[in-house]
Amino acid sequence: MSGKKTRAVVLAAAALLLATVALPGSSAAEPPTLRATTASAPDLAPAATTCDTGASLQPSTSDSGPGVQRIKQRGKLIAGIDTNSYLWGFRDPATGNLQGFDIDLVHALAKSILGDSNAVEFLAVPTANRISALKNDQVDVVVRTMTITCARLLQVSFSSPYFVAGQEVVAPKSSPITGFDDSLKGKRVCAATGSTAADLLKQTSHGATVVPVANQLDCLVQMQLGNVDATITDNALGAGQVAQDPTIHLVGGTLDQELYGVAMKLGASDLVRRVNAVLQDFLANQWDTEYNLWLKPLGKSPGAPRVHYAG
Repeated sequence: MSGKKTRAVVLAAAALLLATVALPGSSAAEPPTLRATTASAPDLAPAATTCDTGASLQPSTSDSGPGVQRIKQRGKLIAGIDTNSYLWGFRDPATGNLQGFDIDLVHALAKSILGDSNAVEFLAVPTANRISALKNDQVDVVVRTMTITCARLLQVSFSSPYFVAGQEVVAPKSSPITGFDDSLKGKRVCAATGSTAADLLKQTSHGATVVPVANQLDCLVQMQLGNVDATITDNALGAGQVAQDPTIHLVGGTLDQELYGVAMKLGASDLVRRVNAVLQDFLANQWDTEYNLWLKPLGKSPGAPRVHYAG
């Protein structure tokens, strides 16, 4: 078996082993997983709309609204997360604990709303099921490197932005692929179903064959097995893949600028305002620490995003 395939098998075996770990505490017990589906309505709605993706509702610390009250009466925050994105939401193989930038943000939300950072129930949500999980009240929030787009704002509500990212190509260092260009012609390119990358490839594939997967980490395994030639994903997620496998790299530069936000059910304005109040403090007092803890592979910190409010 080649070295590349050996690494992939070890990675898959480690993931299988960690899936059986169930330790006490909200971050250590294995969260249930929503089954990935091939939904007829994708995460990105086809409607083309102009909007301000950087604006959200004015922050408020009021706990009197129905969305916040439901969480307080339940006594825990139900958060849709990713457990397969290194640096953002992943299971530490040494401790079995869920860790990452997004996981720490969820704990900050629980601390502010419920007074207990561990008053959280995590639910692992595949990329394509993020919006349906909110629509069906399976989760209160989705904190999962989710890009704010005009199309998504027709389906869910978003907090103010908490991170700036961009789409980029990930490929083996030995590959002739130079970026999102004609070097992809005839190649197999991986993207998570319902992701911004998948939508980008629908618009133009540069002659590539698109290989859809449930989660972006699946693309890393597929590259290691030699089943795909490249991946398109957020550069913030791509940096996590590169940190896991030094034989691959980000190539060609970012294709756009995207803003990550906390997603909530459409119309849950009281919860949006409450989350924005938490984010206001998080961006001012915790963001730099979290970046230095988790996201150094992305390079020098760009600083927390500037936010503005409307309504």
